[in-house]
Amino acid sequence: MKNILLFTLFVTLVACSGQGNPQTRSGNVDPGNKVLLVSFDGFSAQYLDKTNTPNFDALVKNGIISEGLVPVFPSKTFPNYYAIATGLYPENNGFVGNNMYDPEMDEHYAIRDRDAVEDPRWYEGEPIWNTVEKQGKKAGTMFWVGSEAPVQNMRPTFWKKYDGSIPDSARIDTVIKWMSLDNESEIDLGTLYFSFTDTQGHRYGPASVEVVKAIQRADELMGYLLQRLREEHLMEQTNLIVVSDHGMQEVSRDKIVVLDDYINPEDVEMIAYSPAVMMNAKADKLEDVYQALKKHENHYRVYKKQEIPERFHLKNHQRVPQLLMVADPGYTINTQDFFDSRPDYPSGGTHGFDNNSPQMHALFVAHGPDLASGLRIEELENIHLYLLMTELLGVNPASNDGNWKKISKLIR
Repeated sequence: MKNILLFTLFVTLVACSGQGNPQTRSGNVDPGNKVLLVSFDGFSAQYLDKTNTPNFDALVKNGIISEGLVPVFPSKTFPNYYAIATGLYPENNGFVGNNMYDPEMDEHYAIRDRDAVEDPRWYEGEPIWNTVEKQGKKAGTMFWVGSEAPVQNMRPTFWKKYDGSIPDSARIDTVIKWMSLDNESEIDLGTLYFSFTDTQGHRYGPASVEVVKAIQRADELMGYLLQRLREEHLMEQTNLIVVSDHGMQEVSRDKIVVLDDYINPEDVEMIAYSPAVMMNAKADKLEDVYQALKKHENHYRVYKKQEIPERFHLKNHQRVPQLLMVADPGYTINTQDFFDSRPDYPSGGTHGFDNNSPQMHALFVAHGPDLASGLRIEELENIHLYLLMTELLGVNPASNDGNWKKISKLIR
């Protein structure tokens, strides 16, 4: 009997020492408090230095800011929003790009394909709203990648199909209503999403006047959100986490890589596009294509699937194709025909570059009753946020790639 008890204790300790520790850790949080996760798409870590942002500044003064939120690679929108939701790297949650091909399903995924977006087969891992709902709490998602599909045959208590025409203030009002319902449907976790900072960054570039105006608009929305939280007496019981999915990099016609200079584009099938190009070679062309690209490696890096750097946490999934090309920051990879047919391409800004690039780092600001005050931290990988949210909500996390040591200092 003694040996059995010791073995049980050993197994428990091992289970609690790695990923997805099933126990909350600090004991300092009030599990009755709420979490509101807010994201401004394409909001760079450097944007708060570009203009006056009094509402963000007020949160930072009494809360937490990081030098940058490090996205997963590729630093694209859908992989990063789903990484935040699950706490898993792309190779562990299946979301390896905005565009994907799954050879087992023999199907393609594209972010504008509604059938694919709402198909739960593409979403692996457990998103935070499922974790919450499984443990007797409620969640409401105002647009978040994965929340439109019945992942694990579940949905949040409240959720909305993406509709970019819904006014920003109406999005806030809806989530505040969900948070303040005086009945059993009152949510404990809410999400909000805004796209306009990304749109302006793509169109005009991160150094533009238009992006400065978008930053100011984001700050005004934060002011409105804080006002509504105070009006509904939610401020004192809400842990607010404000993030983005990635930063933004200036691109131009002066920095291009033309595939036709090195290979015949007909020899490959493009799966995902610049600056993280994923492709399969046709017939027996893999070695020829790879060697040609490797020989002329300049302003990009090329990898066979098995050579992809471990730090990208990408290669160990069937949805990653045979070849990956990663453009140097600021460069664009495409075919001669594509460039010729679009004389003004590329321009403005884009993302998807190496996630170590500072230009790809995103916003992270947090404020609330269970969070530290006046704390500035170094860069934080976004896969740790799932563990932070489960801690703040007092629920047991599912298996994840987060590290408690990375977020323990954020707890008051």
